[in-house]
Amino acid sequence: MRGAVLRPADIALSRETQVLVGAVRWFVGAATEDELVELLRAGPDWEALLEQAEREGITGLVARALEGLAQRGHLVPALGRWHAATRAVAASNLSALSELAALRVMLRGEGRTVILLKGAALLDDEYGGHVGLRPLGDIDLLVRPSDLPSVAGWLRSRGYEPVSSSSPFFSRGVVSFDLHTEIVGSDWVGRKARAFRLDPAALWREAVPLEPDDPTTLVLSPVHLRLQLAVHALKHSYSRLIWLVDLALVLRDAPWPTLLEHARASGALRPLAYAVSALALLLGLRVPDAVREELPALGPLERAFIRLVARRRGVETPGELLVALSIPGALGKAAYLAELVFPRRHALARHYPLTPSWLLYPRRAVRLVSLGLQEGTKLWYRRGG
Repeated sequence: MRGAVLRPADIALSRETQVLVGAVRWFVGAATEDELVELLRAGPDWEALLEQAEREGITGLVARALEGLAQRGHLVPALGRWHAATRAVAASNLSALSELAALRVMLRGEGRTVILLKGAALLDDEYGGHVGLRPLGDIDLLVRPSDLPSVAGWLRSRGYEPVSSSSPFFSRGVVSFDLHTEIVGSDWVGRKARAFRLDPAALWREAVPLEPDDPTTLVLSPVHLRLQLAVHALKHSYSRLIWLVDLALVLRDAPWPTLLEHARASGALRPLAYAVSALALLLGLRVPDAVREELPALGPLERAFIRLVARRRGVETPGELLVALSIPGALGKAAYLAELVFPRRHALARHYPLTPSWLLYPRRAVRLVSLGLQEGTKLWYRRGG
């Protein structure tokens, strides 16, 4: 990232955001309790603090940090609402994990295999099995295309319904399963597979069992897990702090030579550079100077993106635009952006199953206008954050 190092002084954070970031820094081992105490002395708006923590997906870990300070003067008010919010996360997670356990029984019976992705794959090792610390919005599974009908059929048999007739996202009450046959998002934008070339055969070959005695449920190899988290967080512009926490936890002990080699080969070097830059700026992640020299220098547009991430604007769309910079050639970049704006007809038909074919692209245009207004509103109302 030569010539692209940003400093904390480059961003201005609200008092509440400073407290949340301080709590996260403490959780990942990048700050001390005394540093968090200094932030709390300024007296944050506790109502706003809880609301933002829930939005960022970090209620449980902030509550844990505050519990350790409860006896230090009158810095921390009663934590009843924080504990209730944490219990709600734990209850929702336990429901999801119970359903996952039932699915694993079916997988063992039929001799099928899935790969557990993202948050559920991190819960035991990175979050110590504390189910209230890391919310699971859904259970993400990588499924072989040949196994997709069987897994989808099992979900339907238990009352799960897809959001549309051809959708791989199944929901029942508070529990949802998102079935993937690839992990870079090329089902929506095909040219994304030209940016990030994570070999499917290697993903399956190098995946490891979640539990030693159960070969049906795997997790990605450590290197593939780190790269997949970097690509996924970029897709959403790191719009929730919990995604940066995930990355901080898996990158603090990363085998950098191997990780850089795989990132370069798979086209994920720029997403890794964005993650390292955002984590260094916001959460104090330290990486060896030799690693920084290996990462690509960030241009003005990319540095502006990292500042936007650090200011916690909650905007989700710029990351998908920046993917274009990982695609070789001007024509390749332009083709990706064109497909991002107006995806292939069959992709639109899958997302809008009740829309007549001739209305797919007009509906997409309306959606783009709506999305632009939505993201602009976020920037306007959070401009002080």
